[in-house]
Amino acid sequence: MIFDRPFRALVASTCFLALSLPALAQTETPAPAQSPSPAPPSVAPNTAPAQIAPAVDPATLRSVTLAAAFTDKGGQITSGLKWRVFHIEAAGADAVKVTESDDPTPKFMLPPGRYVVHAAYGLAAITKEITVAKQALEDTLVIKAGGLQVEASVLDKPIPAAQLTARIMLIQPTGERRLIAEGVSATTIIRLPEGRYYVECTYGDSNAAVSAEISITAGKLTEATFHQMAASLTLKLVSQPGGEAIANTAWSVLTPGGDVIRESIGAFPSLILAEGNYTVVARHEGRVYTREFDVKAGEDGDVEVVAR
Repeated sequence: MIFDRPFRALVASTCFLALSLPALAQTETPAPAQSPSPAPPSVAPNTAPAQIAPAVDPATLRSVTLAAAFTDKGGQITSGLKWRVFHIEAAGADAVKVTESDDPTPKFMLPPGRYVVHAAYGLAAITKEITVAKQALEDTLVIKAGGLQVEASVLDKPIPAAQLTARIMLIQPTGERRLIAEGVSATTIIRLPEGRYYVECTYGDSNAAVSAEISITAGKLTEATFHQMAASLTLKLVSQPGGEAIANTAWSVLTPGGDVIRESIGAFPSLILAEGNYTVVARHEGRVYTREFDVKAGEDGDVEVVAR
């Protein structure tokens, strides 16, 4: 699947800027399987065979070829699709899944009847009812979706994608936010329905988080770069400055207001903290040691607590 011209969003703590870039972007990585779009129709329990039952007369089967596109006049989506076909047996009855495929342009052999086709593309999806009659059927479904790629940097130094996660909320017409995905790895391109989103990017697993509103356009890749104000630190309890780290130490990192940011046990635990002032508490063999310290963006290093 090839996205159209990508957008790049540069995000700081309280500002957001988007501009078009001329390059093409491509994605082959599926997004998390939690969808804000229409869900598949209700399926009858324990009645979902993988394909049409063998008892069906092959002579009655008709060819149904399906495809999907981002817009009415856009090219076909060539990867990342999940197709499911449900048979409508009678009015008011549960739809029964009869087949599925990961092929971007699947060809199903189905007996005449009414069916519901569900096509999922990451967190975007569409459902359409079709009727199989005497003739072969070809149909293209429009999934108005785009891609989001989350990146981040500290003082213009890129942060490895493996250290970033995203939390995504759909901004509804009323202005309310609805959570649709969290803990999403930034190593993937996230496929989303066209619309406005509130995206929070977290660096590490503590309190280094930056957020912004981002718009997703059908067929385009939006590259959102978040500017983090944080640093990577290693905690050490030592008997003297520059000494060896003491093992079996329990740690707590607190805000000036006393809120616990992180707790851990070990000789030299590492963590990523947002810029600010903190208090670290070290506990070892019944003794408690404390120290206040400041975090400045990009200034990685050690925080030593001397056991005195």
